[in-house]
Amino acid sequence: MQRAVPPPDFRYVGLEPGPERERARNVGLCAGACAFGTGVAMAGAEPATVAAAAVAGALSALLAVRGLGPGAFGGGTSSARLAIVPWGVLVHAEDEPRVLRWAAVQSVEVRYVHEMDHATPAIRWSVVRVRTQREVFAGRAHGAVCLERLEANLPHYAAEASKSLALDLDGSTVVDDFLDPVFERLLAEARHALSTGVLSERLTLPPASYRSVRAAAASLQAQSELRDVLIRPLAPEPQHADPRPFAALLAAEMGAMQALDAVLGLCTSPHPLVATVARAAALRLGADVRITGALDELSEFVAPAELAMAAAYGAAHA
Repeated sequence: MQRAVPPPDFRYVGLEPGPERERARNVGLCAGACAFGTGVAMAGAEPATVAAAAVAGALSALLAVRGLGPGAFGGGTSSARLAIVPWGVLVHAEDEPRVLRWAAVQSVEVRYVHEMDHATPAIRWSVVRVRTQREVFAGRAHGAVCLERLEANLPHYAAEASKSLALDLDGSTVVDDFLDPVFERLLAEARHALSTGVLSERLTLPPASYRSVRAAAASLQAQSELRDVLIRPLAPEPQHADPRPFAALLAAEMGAMQALDAVLGLCTSPHPLVATVARAAALRLGADVRITGALDELSEFVAPAELAMAAAYGAAHA
């Protein structure tokens, strides 16, 4: 049985560019020269004092360069301000952020720079390299960054983010995301399935009635069925679409609170549209936005029209 890959366990990791080689060299030279000159001026130009001043200058240069933090990544690496989010990497090297989705990222590597803090090893810096087919970007952050899950599961995240979305619970009917807005199509199909009784047997729904304008309340069996779909590992075959967003909207329409934890588990899905639908469905079920994460966090990866529909849907609590 295929293993369920856990979603990204972070929302935002900000990285700053490291110092350029030229700047590090200039800072070291200035610090060393100042220390050497001060030593000679205060102690005289005797050979012994000159040697001591030279040692002090070298130590001052090393400490000054070390104080700048890691940099000079080399190997054709571009030092840049980066933002790593569950759906990809934002490169702030130009006027407008450059968006790298997981399919465009070949690897993410984290290297730690340690130091001793009162005889206890501590992580002083984290250096992160993001490698694409043609480029390598690097940035750094103070302390440790939580990217172990991303390093281990990047190929799985790229495959999941490339999955089409389904209009049923089996992943057999694919939504055409080149025509209508996906969120609107998914919601319309979910409401149609509930109102016409297509899922009556599978979700143990009462017979459809023209008098009812609301979806029937979810039975315990229906909630269990929806939760199973939400936590089930995705089928590896490319022809099988992702049924979880459809199940999340069904849960929201039926008020299936027992499936809320499974819906929340999709809020950081590496697929931007899956995360959008999950956040809207969770908000509809009454989840706190501090738990789901704001829909605006996906603005670089999801069209504004999709986000507006999702926000409007989530704002109308069931």
